[in-house]
Amino acid sequence: MNLQENIRRILREETNHSKPLHNLLNLLFEGFDDIYYDWAEYNCGMGVCCDPYAIGFTLPKSDYDDYLFKLVVDGKWEPNGDNYPDEISDELPEVCYEQPNIKDPNFDTIVFYDVFVEEIENYMGSKNNWGSDLLNIINQMFGCNANRIIII
Repeated sequence: MNLQENIRRILREETNHSKPLHNLLNLLFEGFDDIYYDWAEYNCGMGVCCDPYAIGFTLPKSDYDDYLFKLVVDGKWEPNGDNYPDEISDELPEVCYEQPNIKDPNFDTIVFYDVFVEEIENYMGSKNNWGSDLLNIINQMFGCNANRIIII
């Protein structure tokens, strides 16, 4: 192996946080590898409604609506559903009767909650260091095609 190839290998190893991040996620969030998902819910004013623009991912020992992260349709999803069309809150949208399709390319954004990001940052530094690795881990684990992560 020549010097340039060796430098590339070292840089790649030093900048790839996927394995340590995955291990950290399993330590911080018990059951991370066993997360389950379903349609997320939001308070629609008539109770709790299915959100056809968000899929919620929940740890095994958590409540069904205590999401570690969501996979959402960017441009349509809103945290509280404030501007959703009335037909979404009047009746259960037809799509909600089926299991969500996390491979649907419309679901293109991971929403990760700030409180969980702080825990990761305590060990791995800024999201800039590991955000793309987290995106890759989630995409690989679930076969989804998200292309960005937002923190709220």
